[in-house]
Amino acid sequence: MGRFWAGIFGLEPPDWTAGGDWSLEWLALPKGDKALLLLGGILAVATATWFLYRLEGRLLSTRWRLALSALRVAALGVALAMLLEPVIVLSKEEQVASHLIVLVDVSGSMGLQDAWRDEAAATRVAQHFGIPEGPNGLRTLSRAELARRVLGEGTLKRLEGDGARIVHVHPFNDRLQEPVNDYVTQPAKSTGETTALGAAIRQALATYSGSPLAGILVLSDGQSNSGEPPASAAQLAVEAKLPIACIALGTADGPRNAQITKIEVSPMAFVRDDNTLAVHIQSRGMQDLTSTLTVEKRVDGGPWQELSQESLILQLEGAVQTVTVPFREGRPGKVEFKATLTGSGPELTDDDNVAHAETQMIRQKLQALLIAGATFPEIQFLRNSLIRDRGIELSSWLMAADKDFEHPADIPIQRLPITQEELDEYDCVILYDPDPNGFPPNFGELLTNFVTKAGGGLVYIAGELQTSQMFDSQLDPALSWLHLLPVVREPGLFRSAVQTQLSSRQPWRLQMTEEGKHDPVLAFSEDSEANIRIIENLPGMFWHFPVTRAKPGATVLAVHGDPRMRNEFGPEVLLATQLVGPGRSMFIGFDSTYRWRFLDDQFFDGFWARVVDRAGRNKRLGGSYPFRLATPRSEYKPGATVKVIARFHNPDDVEQTMTSLPGQVEHGDDEPQAITLSPEPEPGVFSGTFVAAKAGPHFVKVWMGDDAIAGGVKAATLPLDIALPNLEFENPVVDRASLDAVSICTGGRTFDVTQGKEAADLFKIGRVKHLLEHRHEIWDAPILWISLFVILCVEWVLRKRARLI
Repeated sequence: MGRFWAGIFGLEPPDWTAGGDWSLEWLALPKGDKALLLLGGILAVATATWFLYRLEGRLLSTRWRLALSALRVAALGVALAMLLEPVIVLSKEEQVASHLIVLVDVSGSMGLQDAWRDEAAATRVAQHFGIPEGPNGLRTLSRAELARRVLGEGTLKRLEGDGARIVHVHPFNDRLQEPVNDYVTQPAKSTGETTALGAAIRQALATYSGSPLAGILVLSDGQSNSGEPPASAAQLAVEAKLPIACIALGTADGPRNAQITKIEVSPMAFVRDDNTLAVHIQSRGMQDLTSTLTVEKRVDGGPWQELSQESLILQLEGAVQTVTVPFREGRPGKVEFKATLTGSGPELTDDDNVAHAETQMIRQKLQALLIAGATFPEIQFLRNSLIRDRGIELSSWLMAADKDFEHPADIPIQRLPITQEELDEYDCVILYDPDPNGFPPNFGELLTNFVTKAGGGLVYIAGELQTSQMFDSQLDPALSWLHLLPVVREPGLFRSAVQTQLSSRQPWRLQMTEEGKHDPVLAFSEDSEANIRIIENLPGMFWHFPVTRAKPGATVLAVHGDPRMRNEFGPEVLLATQLVGPGRSMFIGFDSTYRWRFLDDQFFDGFWARVVDRAGRNKRLGGSYPFRLATPRSEYKPGATVKVIARFHNPDDVEQTMTSLPGQVEHGDDEPQAITLSPEPEPGVFSGTFVAAKAGPHFVKVWMGDDAIAGGVKAATLPLDIALPNLEFENPVVDRASLDAVSICTGGRTFDVTQGKEAADLFKIGRVKHLLEHRHEIWDAPILWISLFVILCVEWVLRKRARLI
């Protein structure tokens, strides 16, 4: 359309319309029956106009009547044309490039390196991509890096088809991401814990809706673990008649991986002995690769120290490689081991390249410290008995002795311990009627920490000189360690001279409780009936120290045999024990066990050997609780119910009165969650559960003993890591069947990584015809208004000359 006519119709056409076509359309033109009605109306108006002028202009010639009728009909025609909303359509047909969508999987599984166990296939792929190192170099490439190579070997140019197609490369994981202009040159990244291939296809089609599409190319391992099924989303491409081609990344064998399956070490080992631990390693798809195994240790929570470092060559899949590492410790305590596997190259995950284990270093001989307030036959025989015992190394201290007195012992000392380190060298401390004035100033605090934190044993033997006065002053802060004992003596407990004489007029015997009959301390014979006879025949005693009662949770082993020696809580307690955190305390309310020697020396020696062993055993095992915490499973997810198991090393350590183990679960700054472990049918086993509501590290703490001091004791601990599920690593093999389900239904197919160019040739749509249109309404164009005005003016002039006005 020329500029003249464009001006006439009031048009300003774009430059691209030059050389194009134009047409006229009527927006308000009725169709069908309405169009027939309009045509009939026009004929009726024309006929009525003719008869009007025939009637009005009877004296006019036929030519004049025709002219006037034509002018009237023309004016009405121009008005009708304006009412039908005429539109000038300027059009031009051209060839435009179609759009081709490339979806590249960048989820977590795309960061994996496949094992490529098929050597022939690995060689073929390595040669195709020109990898100098061959199959070994191929195994160092992640799936994301292979995707970049597939697109970079000319596939993108073939997809563009010499400009016939515009290629849009969209990364995707759990959603479609923005297009990347230079995907081939950018570093390969893999992020996200889920893959949503179906959602990516749907979002891509919606993004380019209305544009001419050539198809979709998908580069993925086929593992779609979230969102709608890919085959369902592919139906949208079927409806649009768009092919989807897929390039499968990965292998059916999956990625390669090396892991430390277990560290094997004895749960207990002797100090100064030559011990070994074994690290078990398995690998997949990493045969003949070199890796470095580093084993570290730390003692009692101290810094990590390297124990060994060894280079090893990984073996065939399924083969268990065992590396043994010797170690030796000079002091008792808890030793933790950490084995780390490094330098084996990229693999499925590094999380299983680290493993932990621990062992308790114990002495071959139990270290005991005997402190006596004054000399007495009981202390003389006791000291000699412990010195003779081959399983005990004794240090002794007589508070009433002269300064130059040489204290008999296996390991003589010149003073009492004044630091925590010095006291913690012992496993058991035996106090025989001690004089608190002879203790170092901080000895009470040292003794409390020794039991509640270091797991030491405390045996208190009541005596006739200091015990009563000391218990009457138990509120003195320096005597706070008395609260460690398993008995309660109310301040000012009155005892008359008559009662004292009554209890010492004739010898009395111990009366075992039901718990005492089964406790090893009072096991003088393996035969239970014989053991009862021995206790009944033991020489009697004349003095005892009365207490009010045993503490809740304490185990009473023996009470006074005289039925008159009782109070409102029952018979007076003479022998009791309890666990205080990881340590143990014992109370012995009489001081004449030396009389048992009259029956047999072994009864006296055996009793005290068992007392020291029972009290100091936990400390000898490294100061830990007599049980180990564990969970049935190594991994838990948020929302899972976690079962915590406490298994005693020796079921005999379970007190008869122990009905539960209290504890708590800590997570970050959250309020600790209480947990209670109850006895299982299996002896020596307690268990409890809690719900892990959140992900992240959790810390389980379990105590035992007196609740009143539970807050100040060392707890048995178990770290747990509650991890979010990572679906990308659950089955990280190529899922070609899923890719086939997407491609075949749309008329496409699935290709290997070496067939990128063949995949590009699958798309046949290149440039497509595109009709460009420019529409302009002309109902108010100047030419129509001028025409209407001219027609009306001419009609008025003619009517004037015909004397019709």
